[in-house]
Amino acid sequence: MTGLPAGTRPQAAVTVTALALGVDMFLYGSITPLLPELPAVDGSPMTAGVLFAVYAAALLAATPLVGAWVDRRGPRAPMLAGLLGLAAATALFAAAVDLDDGPGLTLLFVARAAQGIAAAASWTSGLALIAATHEPERRGRVMGLALSAVGAGVLLGPAVSGPLSDAFGPRAPFIAVAVLAAGDAVARIVLIKPMAVAGERVPYRVVLRGPRVALLIALTGLGAAAIAFPEPVLPLHLSDLGLGTTGIGLVFAGAALGGSLAAPVAGLLTDHAGPGKVASAGALVAALGFFLAGRDSAVLSVAGLVVVGFGAQLVLAPTLVLIGALAEHTGTAAYGAAYALYNLAYTAGLALAPLAAGATAKATGIPTATLIACGLAVALAVVLLSRRDQPSAASARPSELTRPGVTKDA
Repeated sequence: MTGLPAGTRPQAAVTVTALALGVDMFLYGSITPLLPELPAVDGSPMTAGVLFAVYAAALLAATPLVGAWVDRRGPRAPMLAGLLGLAAATALFAAAVDLDDGPGLTLLFVARAAQGIAAAASWTSGLALIAATHEPERRGRVMGLALSAVGAGVLLGPAVSGPLSDAFGPRAPFIAVAVLAAGDAVARIVLIKPMAVAGERVPYRVVLRGPRVALLIALTGLGAAAIAFPEPVLPLHLSDLGLGTTGIGLVFAGAALGGSLAAPVAGLLTDHAGPGKVASAGALVAALGFFLAGRDSAVLSVAGLVVVGFGAQLVLAPTLVLIGALAEHTGTAAYGAAYALYNLAYTAGLALAPLAAGATAKATGIPTATLIACGLAVALAVVLLSRRDQPSAASARPSELTRPGVTKDA
């Protein structure tokens, strides 16, 4: 994908992408406070973990195809296709929430898979659209804004769905999702314009030879894992500590608020201090949060969850800037492929962390599971701080010869 989208303004690209990611995360988070009450889940940490992992697995499977689609046809068609998956997921969730055993669990899994496919379309094409419409030196800030919308979606999802479910029944939250999705659809249709694309797609193997790709993919996966690890087990833990559906929703909303506040700050810090330092600080913050989250105190558990959300965004925000640089280390900017790789790494974290959390909590208990997560976060911080070649903000930016529309022979 090369050149700027004809007629798509940078502000419109950020607005549409932020709205798309926010609505996806609103739906993603809406299910969290409902977990203890879902008949099909029946209080099982392992079942809850699988439910979250299904979303990630579907996203993982669809993302490479979407990345190739974006680079061949531009971001508009994939963004519009994502609306279909979002609509299907919303309807299926509404149908499944009061069913038990086989039928209910099957519908929940299908709904989560449909949402994952829709997310693959929205995330990959949306982030590629932002990268294509902004110069590298501005991407830290605008990607941070996009991540703020993700945090806002995760914030509002649990905060709204818990009280709505208590007041009007478990289907009520998905009516709110449908209203948001309608506004999302209007924005995508009106604001995203067709885009000139290159005649040939840059292969994934070329993008994978970019600068520090292994480190960037690892950070992305681990940042996502930090977000996903508490989701299947902490609602059950907080329920045991006496919190109801509304309380659990507000707790996860607070954690999302911490992430939402961290994202733009992390983007600005990345532009000035460099990604390595910001990510290592985020890992230490997340470690503290995990240490607190599994304690036998509602106050400490709530505080820990909020701290984890803040730290995870400090890890994730720098990677968005650096993944953008991967797209531009060749003559033809391959934003679709680069952000598909980002989504693959992010999704791997989302898929593995809930399964690990559910299995570990079942074997050892939730407090021990969170302590293990704490130790892993500390180990990540040590590795990052010991690196002598931490990428700087300046080195993450491509030269003028690799910017969109500028060939190496220019």
